[in-house]
Amino acid sequence: MISRRGSLSLLASAGAVFLAVYTLNLLLLAGAIAVFAAIGGELLRFHLRALGPADFPFEATRNEAPRVLSPGTGATVELVVRYQGTRPVQAEVRELLPSPLTLVAGRASETRFWRRGDAVRLRYGVRAGSRGSHLLGPVAVTVESPHGLAWAQWTLPSSHQPVRVVPQAPIEKAHRIGPALLTPMQGRITLRRRGFGTEFRSLRPYQLSDDIRHVAWKRSRPGQWYVREFEQESRQDFVLLLDVTPAMTAGLPGENALDRAIEAASLVIAAVARGREDRVGLLTYTEKPRQYLRPERGEFHFRRLAENLAYLRPSEGTFDLAAALDLLTKRLSRNTHVLAFSALDGPRDRLHSVYARFRTRGHRLYVFPPHRSEFYPPLPPTDVAEIALGWAEAEERGRLERTIAELRGEGIPTFPYDRRGATTQVLSTYGQLHAWGMA
Repeated sequence: MISRRGSLSLLASAGAVFLAVYTLNLLLLAGAIAVFAAIGGELLRFHLRALGPADFPFEATRNEAPRVLSPGTGATVELVVRYQGTRPVQAEVRELLPSPLTLVAGRASETRFWRRGDAVRLRYGVRAGSRGSHLLGPVAVTVESPHGLAWAQWTLPSSHQPVRVVPQAPIEKAHRIGPALLTPMQGRITLRRRGFGTEFRSLRPYQLSDDIRHVAWKRSRPGQWYVREFEQESRQDFVLLLDVTPAMTAGLPGENALDRAIEAASLVIAAVARGREDRVGLLTYTEKPRQYLRPERGEFHFRRLAENLAYLRPSEGTFDLAAALDLLTKRLSRNTHVLAFSALDGPRDRLHSVYARFRTRGHRLYVFPPHRSEFYPPLPPTDVAEIALGWAEAEERGRLERTIAELRGEGIPTFPYDRRGATTQVLSTYGQLHAWGMA
């Protein structure tokens, strides 16, 4: 392709030719024709010559590159580029970085005159941004003509590498809950309740309120009666509804509202996986469904949910809570508890009628909205910044309070959370649902 310098040179030399013809200046005409011929000859030779990896064999070798990063963390990348061609060439080699990986130190490109056997080591630092699987590389090679009038570009094969940007919580906590996290008693909430199920619990002394059918006659004797206790099985369905619009990106990378919602959702999945009784599903939504996994149980299903949460990324749109509930009303066949994490920025004019149908089918909704004004660190103490930040925080708090009041007026339990996370609210809600069927 012709570079900007080449285009300007062609235009200038052609203009000089026309000027010489117009003024009948033979000396200027000869010089202009000579310059035009030189420029045209260089461009013609450059484009007629086969330019590509076969003519200019560059090789890229990665000595150091990250595989997995957490949002907001940094890593070092080291790349060695060698030139094995026979002809010297002016070229630029550049590592192509995806937008979620920001260059913070060093250099990812090198422009120089290359001879056979030359090697350049590129070492630079990157900082991870939004979650997802991103492609680091490939390495682009740009070869220029001797005077920079034209250029050709291609990418080196096998010079790219996928980098996963995922928060630590969905990977480390999804299936590795500590033994003290979900014990039979969590605070004052019983996660498993006594009843007349199938799993034997223990023997205890008989009380007047006990059913005589559960007396352990072989272990009892006159004046000392015992009854059998069983674990009451609780098979309930849960759906995690996540708002993935840009409204949920309030906060710092790795600590924004969506990241905290994903941490809490992954904890619910881990609790269900540990209990082996309930079923859990996932729905990501904007103004339309992005992904829906119906409530199921099993190791493969839990792993699939955890991986989908780990790679969850924001999508353009506005979250419509009424449309999401309408979709779940049509798809859910059993009574289901829906745990919704949303900034609640979308329309709610149809919420009353849709939620009434949702409740009639036996489903229950629990909403966890983020305090977005509390997801940012305080600004430096300047008058203008304090006034602007105070006004914005007051507006956001007022909007959230009005929204919460509206939802609670509809009978929807609402539990806001801040940048410390939603795990406490979600664990408490899940414990009450598991024990009592309501929160």
